[in-house]
Amino acid sequence: MTLLNLALFQARPAFRSVDEALSELDSAMSRAAASGAEMLVTPELYFSGYGSSNAVRAAGQVQGSPALRAAGQLAARHRVGLVLGYPEKSGSALYNSASVFDRGGHLISNYRKVALPNEFERDCFTPGTGPEAFDFEGVRCSILICYDIEFPELARRAAFLGTELLLVPTALRAKWRFVSDAIVPSRAYENAMFIGYCDYAADESNSQFSGTSSICAPDGQHLCRATGSEDLVFATIDTSAVHLRKSDFDCLQDLKRFDLATPPIPQIA
Repeated sequence: MTLLNLALFQARPAFRSVDEALSELDSAMSRAAASGAEMLVTPELYFSGYGSSNAVRAAGQVQGSPALRAAGQLAARHRVGLVLGYPEKSGSALYNSASVFDRGGHLISNYRKVALPNEFERDCFTPGTGPEAFDFEGVRCSILICYDIEFPELARRAAFLGTELLLVPTALRAKWRFVSDAIVPSRAYENAMFIGYCDYAADESNSQFSGTSSICAPDGQHLCRATGSEDLVFATIDTSAVHLRKSDFDCLQDLKRFDLATPPIPQIA
């Protein structure tokens, strides 16, 4: 059994400068540390804000950039691990990425979003190659970003890597709130994993995003949920719940009993 105190930073939606993003992140990590959090997750593209091609290109960071080093230094100073959504430059390509820093500020994983859902993202970003697993404080983790979670194949790929906690920075629009209401708990249940799903805030001044960041348990129940405005939400991850869920029935093991060929996808005129 391993316990991990997880915090989600449901940040206000804004097109930030990197300095503004780091300043707000410093404050959020300070509050998270004071509440006992060991890891904090930001929304998708937190470093730039979501929806502006100019903003994401201006905020693009190469690995090891001063801004990413500064984010790692915040993790080390507050002793809080960090999942940071940002636009990543690599050669001529730009990726919708999330870097993971451990509590010592060391980069331990970097994920690039696979599923690009709209013209803005397809115009800006190159798709990544899928989830990888990493260990954080004794918990097996993976990253997906936003639209990725709507594909059961990607969450299942993470599950086959032994993932106990799936971390999902997102920029979920209010009209698709059913994703946080129904799809995220379903992914947690069908893959026997915890999911931390971190969105932007929604309030009277900006109702574009859903503002329903949540942490779901392997039985599909919400452990905590944000209510709309800028917020930090917390829950304790107890990996014994993963093993308890699998002791009842293990979908991943039972799946091996099936011989299901994948049919071709029909073309619809």
